[in-house]
Amino acid sequence: MQASLLSLACAVAGLAALGLADPQASPAQIPGEAPVGFDDESNGLVDQPTHQTDREAFDEAETAEEGLGPIYNAQACRECHQNPTSGAVSQVTELRVGRLDRLGRFVDPVVPIGDGSVEVRGRSLVNDRAICPSRDLPETSAQSHVPGGATIRSLRASLNTLGDGFVEAIGNGTLQHLAGEQCRRSSGVIARPSPA
Repeated sequence: MQASLLSLACAVAGLAALGLADPQASPAQIPGEAPVGFDDESNGLVDQPTHQTDREAFDEAETAEEGLGPIYNAQACRECHQNPTSGAVSQVTELRVGRLDRLGRFVDPVVPIGDGSVEVRGRSLVNDRAICPSRDLPETSAQSHVPGGATIRSLRASLNTLGDGFVEAIGNGTLQHLAGEQCRRSSGVIARPSPA
């Protein structure tokens, strides 16, 4: 779907006013405007001590001994989500690549790592960093590379994680209705997802 974060935020904030709320929801379950603020305070979904504990885990830098690598973009969630506060939008980009098949559908590439003897399948992300080569493994390379034939390349900023949980307050029927409307308005260019 080609929906912007702004349109999603507007949909969430004005859900009740637009009459698109889940018909099964009670008035107490229909969200109003999402609480916002870049103050490192809980938005009320959890209490402040829980929020603080979760934020510490989000900010913690991982090491190779803890399972980081061999390829990665950052050592902590906050490295890509910290502008202006932990959990917010990104000030760095990630590289996504792929190609179109003969029917014009996007195809995830096979991303080679190091000398190409190892490949990552089923995703478009080309990781920025790698554990190897290193002092301990100077002959081993684990860096991801853009594969040949990847004619589509896109730099993307990581999404804001603050407030995104409010999407759970939108009823499935509402999202299916919006998808159907997008499909109708675009003459099928934006395809309606099949029901799960």
